[in-house]
Amino acid sequence: MQKNGIRQQYIKVFIVSIVITIVGMASMYFYASNSWDELEDQQQDSYTKSKLVEEISDSIQDLFFRTRGYYAFQIEEELNYAYQAIEDIHSHSKEFKSFHLNAEEQQIIAEIDNFLTEYENVTLPKAIQFVEENDYDGLRNLANSGTNLTVNSFIKYASEYEDSSKDKQRNAYDQTMQQTKNFFLIITIFGFIFLLIPIYMVWNVIHRVVKPIEDITRAADRYETEGTVLFQPIQTKNEIGALSQSIHKMMERIQMNEQELLSQNEELITQQDELFSRQTKMEFALSEARFTRVRLERYNGLSHILSFSLDKQEVCDQTSDYLNQIYQSDLGFLWLPRSGIHTLKGISQEFFDEIKRERLEYIKTRLETEPYFIIKREAEYEKGIADNITYVYDFVTGVYNVANELSVVSVLSRIGRSFTEDDQKDLYGLLKRIAIAVDRIEQYELISHERQLNQNILDSINEGIRFVSNRDENDKYNAALFDLLGMKPETEHKIWSREEWTEVFLKQIDDPVQYKVFLDEANQSEATEFINNQYILSLPSNESRVMNVYSVPIIIQDEKVGTIFVHRDITHEHEVNKMKTELVSTVSHELRTPLSSIVGFSELLLNKDMDDTRKKRYLETIHSEANRLTALINDFLDLQRMESGRQSYTVEDISISEVAEKAVANLLIQSPRHTINVQDLTYSSLIRADYNRILQVFMNLIGNAIKFSPDGGSVNITLLNQQDAVTVSIADEGIGIPSDTIGHLFEKFYRFDNSYSRKIGGTGLGLSICKEIIQDHNGQIWVDSEENVGTTIFFALPLKQQLPTEKIDSDKPLVVIVEDDVNISLLLGEELASNGFSVIHHSKVNKAFACIEKRLPTAVVVDLMLDEGENGWDLISQMKDHTQTESIPIVISSSLEKEPLLMEKFHVSEFLTKPYPLSDLSFIIMETIERSDGLILYPEND
Repeated sequence: MQKNGIRQQYIKVFIVSIVITIVGMASMYFYASNSWDELEDQQQDSYTKSKLVEEISDSIQDLFFRTRGYYAFQIEEELNYAYQAIEDIHSHSKEFKSFHLNAEEQQIIAEIDNFLTEYENVTLPKAIQFVEENDYDGLRNLANSGTNLTVNSFIKYASEYEDSSKDKQRNAYDQTMQQTKNFFLIITIFGFIFLLIPIYMVWNVIHRVVKPIEDITRAADRYETEGTVLFQPIQTKNEIGALSQSIHKMMERIQMNEQELLSQNEELITQQDELFSRQTKMEFALSEARFTRVRLERYNGLSHILSFSLDKQEVCDQTSDYLNQIYQSDLGFLWLPRSGIHTLKGISQEFFDEIKRERLEYIKTRLETEPYFIIKREAEYEKGIADNITYVYDFVTGVYNVANELSVVSVLSRIGRSFTEDDQKDLYGLLKRIAIAVDRIEQYELISHERQLNQNILDSINEGIRFVSNRDENDKYNAALFDLLGMKPETEHKIWSREEWTEVFLKQIDDPVQYKVFLDEANQSEATEFINNQYILSLPSNESRVMNVYSVPIIIQDEKVGTIFVHRDITHEHEVNKMKTELVSTVSHELRTPLSSIVGFSELLLNKDMDDTRKKRYLETIHSEANRLTALINDFLDLQRMESGRQSYTVEDISISEVAEKAVANLLIQSPRHTINVQDLTYSSLIRADYNRILQVFMNLIGNAIKFSPDGGSVNITLLNQQDAVTVSIADEGIGIPSDTIGHLFEKFYRFDNSYSRKIGGTGLGLSICKEIIQDHNGQIWVDSEENVGTTIFFALPLKQQLPTEKIDSDKPLVVIVEDDVNISLLLGEELASNGFSVIHHSKVNKAFACIEKRLPTAVVVDLMLDEGENGWDLISQMKDHTQTESIPIVISSSLEKEPLLMEKFHVSEFLTKPYPLSDLSFIIMETIERSDGLILYPEND
């Protein structure tokens, strides 16, 4: 960089300007700041002194006011206030003297201090003495002695001082404003001076930089047009001078080389034609190479699909795209006749179907004698807008499989362009590859189908099957095996290894060591016989299963390739065998006991003479035992009929409360030690059932309650309605049932084992028969018990619908009640009927809407939670979506909480929840009966 260059000069000027500006602005700032601070301090002092003078004046006036009050009324408190005023005057005087005072201020404050000292030490004590002596003449003389002249002059001075202080403040404000104006004037002048700097710099740039550059530009333009150098370099020692000299030298050098360049240019022109011809040849070769590369890439992609794809449609589509792009066909199709898959180009589906119907036989006949052929025909719709004769060339080829079935058919058509012999051979070769790929896919599909079929067959078998291979293959399982064993089935991400499966399995059975021996023996290559084994499986749900497993060797070509293990759940068979054993034991005990009594007492009656009393007692015993024997036989017969499905019922309308009363009446005679209470809390107990069978249930359950309460006590029978059922509970105060045995109570021949139950006896069939009867009536039965406290047995039966079916009165306003609880529906109907409404009951959304649409009622009462998962909002939505029903008022009667989103959606204005006074419902319906805006209301409990 030159020492006196343009950049250095302008940087110096810029730095000097910045320094001057900063120094000037800093000086102005400090001057203005100090001036304003000084003026502010003066104003503050003046204001403070003015306030102090005013406060001294006020305190003096207060002093005289308090002393006069004391003189007049002799109130000590006023005197104390006077002394406080003196203290205030001293304080204000001291603070006033802390400021800078002029001579007048010093004189007046000194006079006040002297007056205050004289007044406090001399005048005030005298005045107090005169007041205490009631010498008011002396007090008046003291007041007239001129004591207060100083004070009056100070008060006058204080008033004048305040005015003088305000004048000083106004002068200070005027002075501040004048300084501010001067400051802004200086800033304006300084800004104008600073503006001259860039003006000077711009002028200097134009003179020293722009003008020389313009001279250089004009010289360059003239050299370009005329070719002569008329430019003289600028003789300055800066960048412009160096630039002009460089340009001058460059122009001279260009002029020197111009002739040489012209001669070289002529030589280059002569070589241009030869280069152009070579370039044309190279571009053609590159185009051919590029086309060949693209063709190879596409062929490689097609080869990959033909080799690895398992989707025939994908093979068909990709092959068709390849043929159309490489051989530039205008029309055509590729068809796989065996599967019906095809791809079309330029033809419609209807035309393709027509080809299959009308021309397929011709194509097959030609292809039986030759692998491919070309049909030349005159264009019809392919001609387009051409006005001369146009021909279409159809290339037809097909491949037969080993079963002599047409596997692949291809037809490609070109308009006005035929297929060369090479094209035909290439197309036929490619089609044979497609046929091989299609055959491979079909073979894979066949194998997959057979594999899936075999797996489905295995999975459909209830027995669990496991195949253990003697070769290095994974073990095979069916789905039933994992279900039986409670293990997680195999997935794509979880494959059971043989060791892992065996380890998990052995942990779940009762004797893993014995099973391991069985497993090793069955897997031996020499083992070719069936082997059986049995084990007990413990599942995570604490359920145990008795399982049987047998091995089947798989032998192919005299070689054992593996072993199939078949696992069967024989728990039911095991329990049946156990029940048979228990049945034999029960029969041998329960039947022989009454038979022994009958035979024994009969022999006594036959072989011995006895009085009538003993004979009657023996006959009563025989009769009782015979009844007992009959009951046992009836239980066995009932059980047999139920298990065989031959149990018949005579269904009729019965009142379950009446059945309960009948059973209690029968049993009270036989149980003098028990109190049987019946409490009927139902609104309705009418059911559809077999009277005798329900009576049998009551007799059995109440009899058990009596039997298992050997010390007597109460047996409480309660009937109540729950939803659409009647629920019966029979509670005793007996021995109770152990909690671990409750789950087995309804099993056949089951009797829990304790000292009481062994004494009581029984076959264990009663509860199982009761369960069968209840379930056959679409009911439920369950037990709640606590040992040594008592047992409660519950059963529930469907309640017969008892909704009113009276004729609709067209003269009364109609209300549709949609409610699944019969009792609530009856209750709401009674309330509305008593208020002059006609009522229709429904519990299903679809039936209710059909009725509403047909009847167009005055109002609809809807419960939000209906039977079988239906929702009252669905009915409301249907009503709002139909013009005929959208304006019908709806009253929501529900125990659910508010649903703000649905309330906003259906414009619900009020919300009320169950329970609520029934009169509110009638009142709301009567209130909205004249409205037609489809208002939705929630009757809410207050």
